[in-house]
Amino acid sequence: MNSREFQCAGPATLWLFARKLTSALLPPVLTALVGALVVAAMVCFAPGFGMDEEQMDPRLSRESLLALRQSHDAERNPVVFLAGWIGRACKGETMMSPSLHQPVASLLAGRAPVTLALMACGLLAAWCSAILFVLPAAVWRLHGIDTACNLISAVAACLPAAGMAIVLFRFGGSAAWMIAAILFPKLYQYLRGLVRQGFAMPHVLAARASGIREWRILLGYVVRPAVPQLLALAAISVNMGFGAAVAVEAICDLPGIGQLAWKAALARDLPVLVSLTIVVTLATQLANAASDLCTPAQWSRA
Repeated sequence: MNSREFQCAGPATLWLFARKLTSALLPPVLTALVGALVVAAMVCFAPGFGMDEEQMDPRLSRESLLALRQSHDAERNPVVFLAGWIGRACKGETMMSPSLHQPVASLLAGRAPVTLALMACGLLAAWCSAILFVLPAAVWRLHGIDTACNLISAVAACLPAAGMAIVLFRFGGSAAWMIAAILFPKLYQYLRGLVRQGFAMPHVLAARASGIREWRILLGYVVRPAVPQLLALAAISVNMGFGAAVAVEAICDLPGIGQLAWKAALARDLPVLVSLTIVVTLATQLANAASDLCTPAQWSRA
């Protein structure tokens, strides 16, 4: 390739890369903005929005009451508020929380480690528990354990996450085990079906007939082909873990993002709610994108 061909190919390659990057980033960003607009509209049009306890003070003058009401004028229009939020974000600025009197960015940064640590412990406990109860029924064919675990997971899957967390909290369960208990039914059911399907394959039956050990069959003939599905399930479990962490933190009063969302909802704190919606939506979209990349169809194309 000569210099002229290289110069012609350079802009075309950059344009193609820009198009792919835009097509990958545009849907998550638009989804986050639409979700933030919906949340802002719900808060702005809710009864009692814009009313502070200070406005009920009889000692305030008419001018002071008018100034307090005018301070919420910028928040009464969700479109104008979201446009202002985007403008400040582009400038690197952050809004103040009217209920907590702190910058929203510092609130998120200070509470994110608590939620991430809680999610990590809960996801690890949920995966270990699901694998621990799936393997005996699959490898040693202990049908009694399989029936009991299947019944327990089916009943637990019908309970709401907050209800299960309240029951465990009543009996002294830790927050991490609350998340594990909420995620266990979904992980167990999926892993159970995946392992049962793998052991029913003809080549696995032939390997068993030839006398190959069960652990070797499990790792080489069942788990290895199911790696894409397991990676996709791991990505999806991150979303489920965050949803469970919000309820657990609100119930256990842990200083994480879930507790922040609960307090902001009670106080109708619009800057915090909009910022949380955008951050959570972007994280969810990234986890979904990672899950899509780990699907068998994407692997076969590669």
